[in-house]
Amino acid sequence: MAELGATVRQIRQNKGLTLAEVADEQVTASFLSKFERGVTDISTDRFLHVLDRIFTTPEEFFYVHLGPTATKTWGQDGYYNRNTMFRRLFGQGLHLTSKAEEQQTLADVTAREQAGFARYQNAPTLINTLYWRVQQVMKQEVVSVLHDEPLFIKKHSTGEYSREAMHYLYNVNDWGEFELYVFVIFAAAMRPDDERRLFQVALKRSQKYSSFPAAPKLRFHLIFNQLFLEMNRQAYAVVAEELPQYAALLTADPDAEQEIWYRFIRAWWLYRTDHQVEAAALGDSTVKLATTLRMTKMAQFVQSELAVVATHGPEHDFSFFQQVVE
Repeated sequence: MAELGATVRQIRQNKGLTLAEVADEQVTASFLSKFERGVTDISTDRFLHVLDRIFTTPEEFFYVHLGPTATKTWGQDGYYNRNTMFRRLFGQGLHLTSKAEEQQTLADVTAREQAGFARYQNAPTLINTLYWRVQQVMKQEVVSVLHDEPLFIKKHSTGEYSREAMHYLYNVNDWGEFELYVFVIFAAAMRPDDERRLFQVALKRSQKYSSFPAAPKLRFHLIFNQLFLEMNRQAYAVVAEELPQYAALLTADPDAEQEIWYRFIRAWWLYRTDHQVEAAALGDSTVKLATTLRMTKMAQFVQSELAVVATHGPEHDFSFFQQVVE
């Protein structure tokens, strides 16, 4: 137990969390201090609760504690508290499948933003600050959908809503899963230069997750999100540098769905860089590949959206903008 406590302290301090910030009604600061120093033992339930309080999943904890060669023995997905972590940072998810639902979602997220601000004013802790800012970011995303404009990407990437998140990420020496998701959530709201620097950190730090049973696609999602951001920024030279990183991931860890996404983004990029013939050929072959693999919805998406790209300017690209957080 003494060694487990020392690892808890290592992770907590790396994240810049104080004993008081981790403590709650289940685990006092005094008890946590004693556990970290090996003075007292802890039950399994309380230990898992402590991991939740320091935003660390059991699999990640034992990766840090035992090293990357440790045998993974977790069940279905190995993540005891990922959903809890998401709820604390996000609140509830967004549903934007109809105009009526969009209006209701805007009302809901506005109420959550106001409640988040009240929580922040009452106790400006890390999680309360990030929760409030996430609600602001999500509200801008809903507004952008309602106005049918790329507001979220074009007009709000000033860093206003991501200041605290960027400060936190710049000051954590060794990112864990929590930090990677903080980056993913706030990336589109960051200033492009800051976001690009942190993306390289995220991609490097995410390497260890390629062996995690629970998060084999985390690295794919990072590069997928980044390419969608850069294409909507019309930063085609940056995309040219990042597409080979996506291809390298696929070479190291082949994945049919990600192969389709890679081909789609490459065809999209080819259209936007005036390589229409090559883009059309790649698009057609991608639709055929997805159809052969019985990935019907993906085949339909690729075909319909590349048709839009081929006949409309880049100002329409936001209409199929995506970011994956899972």
